[in-house]
Amino acid sequence: MPRSFDNRFAARWTSGVLVIFALLGFGFGSWLGRIPALRDHLGASTLEMSWFGLSLALGSLTGLVFSGRTVSWLGPRRTLVIGIIGQTLMLPTAATLFWVDATAPAIACLVVYGLMFGTSDVAMNVSGAGAERALGKPRMPLLHAAYSLGSVSAMGVSAISESAGIIVPVHLGATYALILIVSIFALPNLPRGNFEDSASESLPNVHTGPIPVAPVTGGVPTPGARYSPWREPRILVIGLIAMSMALAEGTASDWLPLALADGRGFANESAALTLGVFFVSMTLVRIAGSWLLIRFGRVRVLRGGAILVIIGLVFVILVPFAWASVVGAVLWGVGCSLGFPVGISAAADNQATATRDVAAVSAIAYTAFLLGPMGIGFLGEHLGLLQAFWPLAAFSVFVFIMARAAREPRQGSGSAH
Repeated sequence: MPRSFDNRFAARWTSGVLVIFALLGFGFGSWLGRIPALRDHLGASTLEMSWFGLSLALGSLTGLVFSGRTVSWLGPRRTLVIGIIGQTLMLPTAATLFWVDATAPAIACLVVYGLMFGTSDVAMNVSGAGAERALGKPRMPLLHAAYSLGSVSAMGVSAISESAGIIVPVHLGATYALILIVSIFALPNLPRGNFEDSASESLPNVHTGPIPVAPVTGGVPTPGARYSPWREPRILVIGLIAMSMALAEGTASDWLPLALADGRGFANESAALTLGVFFVSMTLVRIAGSWLLIRFGRVRVLRGGAILVIIGLVFVILVPFAWASVVGAVLWGVGCSLGFPVGISAAADNQATATRDVAAVSAIAYTAFLLGPMGIGFLGEHLGLLQAFWPLAAFSVFVFIMARAAREPRQGSGSAH
């Protein structure tokens, strides 16, 4: 097979999964952007709204737990086809049921939506890791930047929809119809089958690029049915590294504005803008992440990020000036931006077990998004939100110490285990 064909195949694969990342970010961001409108329509209390969030989280966590087997069985592309169709059906239906006060079936639809979203999230990460490996260059940071840009764009569209008086069911129905249509054009660029099948059958001579990655070759043995990533120490450590940085990201998303409003006297608008600065910083670094990883490698990127998170936390928690909180938010966002993408890339180093390894790391990391902020909120209730951020520094120290677990495999090695 000519090398130019290999490169074109890998480029199409990368472009297709990039679009999927952006679409899923746009879809979930659209839901988040219309939660205030839904609360106002229902007249729901904070406790009632938390039940809706818990239902979605329950579905997502269930999807994550079984995602390894699901994606291994169906392959990433078929999983995404089913997952996107399921999301298109479930979320607009849930919004419509909420709008007519059919709360119980609406919550059931949210659970199924969460299941579909969680499974699709793992599938796109598995496919993204495969595309990165096929291309021979780090691309996971860029893929996660696309997800972030999709989410931010959705917030803007949600604000416009709110101003225009478009009700939530109509907005979400149109959003997911668009996502489904665009997916029809993007998904055929993803290969059929699993990461391992695509790599060994379609890309026998992939250019490895300027960084040391395991070459994609045929004849890699498929692990037996007894293989479990949950018994692999390296995969568990990589999962905890990704989880630590995901916890830093999720905590800022959920609690930073409130902590600055209560602990530093920020106006609500200023606190929200500071969170915006955090997200912009994180997204810009993800866009530049491929260059950073080529230049410095995974270990130094992870250790540098951990140090920046710690410095940012010190600024936010200890320095009682508004400028220090903004600087701290920037450093915090820059520091945690690449932890999750690097963890996914590292999990895919062993071609023969990549699907299940990536699924396991994703499941561990997303636990931080789903459950971590609740723990921070509990600490904040007793210590104050600013002081409740200190555990993030401890997790960052863990990342600094254990970063070598994510190092690139030696050239010519088929596994990093």
